[in-house]
Amino acid sequence: MKPKFSWKTAGLSAIAIAVTLLLATPLTVALQAPHPDNLSTLPWWTAQINLQASQNRDQTYSACLFGDSISSGLGQTLGAGNVNFGTGGLSTVSLRTQLQILTNNRVGCDRAVIAIGTNDAMYTISDTQFVINLRESLTLVRSMGAKQIKLVPAFYSTLAASQNPLVAGPLPRIDEINRLIDQISQEQGVPLVLEGLEDLYDGNELREELTFDGVHLNEAGKVIYRGFLNRVLR
Repeated sequence: MKPKFSWKTAGLSAIAIAVTLLLATPLTVALQAPHPDNLSTLPWWTAQINLQASQNRDQTYSACLFGDSISSGLGQTLGAGNVNFGTGGLSTVSLRTQLQILTNNRVGCDRAVIAIGTNDAMYTISDTQFVINLRESLTLVRSMGAKQIKLVPAFYSTLAASQNPLVAGPLPRIDEINRLIDQISQEQGVPLVLEGLEDLYDGNELREELTFDGVHLNEAGKVIYRGFLNRVLR
């Protein structure tokens, strides 16, 4: 028997589909929507940075590395007199807070390397605010006694990772962030160091064989990055 068409049944089906879409859309948007860096508002994070500062209070180092989890993954392996202040999740927003806390604890650096921007590409931040943050970070590092500062470009992820907003920022946004870093480099007379980092990439994508998750470096990747930093810190 041929089923009888019913406007009532069709209407209920349409309503059910519409409700499903309305419920699913906010969840999808929520998962994909960029968000600001709020690390500085989290008690556990500020406690971590305060501990970092107290452990290094009144110490002056030959060189300091500031960066996110890609840098922190190297650990304290940059040679005698050098310290790695790399911290997971860091962007220029939370970097300012970290530097202010270190400054308040009289931590000093004769030289500094700042490797930041990768997380800025994933967080919600305007170009103007990024520039302001990086300028203020340079001012704070100078107040720590650094006579020589070098900037490192934001790191690229693999193409696949860059397409997941929960994992990494889009590659075009990394390009934009790096243009801003170059702008500040020229404006502030701070070298932007590049030579050696190209070994990590295939074009503007992180090489698959150098990462375990598309963003962070595996041991082979760390060898390249550590060698790059050792040359920069000479």
